[in-house]
Amino acid sequence: MKTLKYFLSILLLSVAVVAEAQDLRKEALDLMNLDYLGLEKVKAAYAEQEWDEATQALLDYYRNRTGVVHPDIDLKHLKISKEEQRWADDALEHTFFVHKGYQPSYNYGKDINWQYWPVQDNELRWQLHRHKWFTPMGKAYRLSSDEKYAKEWTYQYVDWIKKNPLTQVEKEEYELVSAGEVKGNAENVRFAWRPLEVSNRLQDQTCQFLLFISSPAFTPEFLTEFLVNYHRHAVHILGNYSDQGNHLLFEAQRMVYAGAFFPEFKDATAWRESGISILNREIKKQVYADGGQYELDPHYHLAAINIFCKALRMADANGFRKELPEEYVNTVKNMIEFYSNICFPDYSNPCFSDAKLGDRPAEIRNYQEWLLIFPDCDWIRYYATEGREGSPLPNLSHGALASGFFTFRNEWKQDATVMVVKAGPKGEWHCQPDNGTFELWFNGRNLFPDSGSYVYAGDAEVMKLRNWFRQTMYIIP
Repeated sequence: MKTLKYFLSILLLSVAVVAEAQDLRKEALDLMNLDYLGLEKVKAAYAEQEWDEATQALLDYYRNRTGVVHPDIDLKHLKISKEEQRWADDALEHTFFVHKGYQPSYNYGKDINWQYWPVQDNELRWQLHRHKWFTPMGKAYRLSSDEKYAKEWTYQYVDWIKKNPLTQVEKEEYELVSAGEVKGNAENVRFAWRPLEVSNRLQDQTCQFLLFISSPAFTPEFLTEFLVNYHRHAVHILGNYSDQGNHLLFEAQRMVYAGAFFPEFKDATAWRESGISILNREIKKQVYADGGQYELDPHYHLAAINIFCKALRMADANGFRKELPEEYVNTVKNMIEFYSNICFPDYSNPCFSDAKLGDRPAEIRNYQEWLLIFPDCDWIRYYATEGREGSPLPNLSHGALASGFFTFRNEWKQDATVMVVKAGPKGEWHCQPDNGTFELWFNGRNLFPDSGSYVYAGDAEVMKLRNWFRQTMYIIP
């Protein structure tokens, strides 16, 4: 009997939550350019103040829309890895994959506690708000047609909105937690609404939109909730761009995504143009003439390449490539060449500064995506096909004089001997004080791996560990 009562109470709670989540947000229609091609039925119903009909017409439009291309997802050839499936299934029980450094994942409670902070590492709390398990849930739904994933996603989406309201915080306060200065009533806003996390959601929700749009759980009412929330995200970034560095690049690229994927918003063109303007400016500022990104961190160098490439691919797919000049494209190729020169035969990069190791399949996929942009590049094709096609870079050793990365190599094959040395200028935030560090590859393995990143920031105990870890003398993990 107790078990029955328990399940009945959960059912009633779920019904109540769904009912609350399904309130129609008329203001969503006010945000749309109703003169946009395809929205004629929406505009007609809106003119008659038939809000239910207008939102249903808008949902029908999005379910059948063909004019926008998303280069990051192919619904006809969708795949889900075992790891992603586990994240999707765990998320049904509110055990959320947040950070690979903290496994197994933590459970955030039946009544989700979005402020739960089991380890005082800021990244663990920031990355909770990136909702990394949402897209795996979407893949699981799309491949199985099991409505439990869609119902739970809509529940969690609305629950997050309800429990993480956006309140006014001064721009500089979003980064206070980077120095361990978490204090005041605005603490949660600094985590949930830091522009980097906001931009992450802005990008990923474009894929989630496509994955879940066909579900009955994606009601017209939920659509209006989604659109109002999405618009709030874009407006927030527009007024709170980071001042510099990779955060600014991420935010700009994701504003390009927002404007390109949702051109129906009145502000869409302004979002896209804002992002492109920043990328065109920052690629000149953040990339040295030798192709190195000024944080002097191989992992963030790779991230910067992919940021610039994502904007290129979205522009190509949706007809605004001309907004990114040839100089931009050439710089991206130069960055890829820099990265290829400092990597080892197994595709891993040195873990200088705050770099992470990565893994071979992911690195090969990077080259495959770069080949889509540079299909005539013989050496990108070589690395994209694991040496089956094309030819490697013509040089063996390589010196990036401005960035201070020097590679000594006797060949490009697996049994090569390769040493990479870091001896460059003072870099930006992710550059550790580790000049003189090196990694040595010999006989198929890395004999002197650098320790890479530990954690970025947190309380006094966490910062003590980070500062110890950053020292040049501690190069072996």
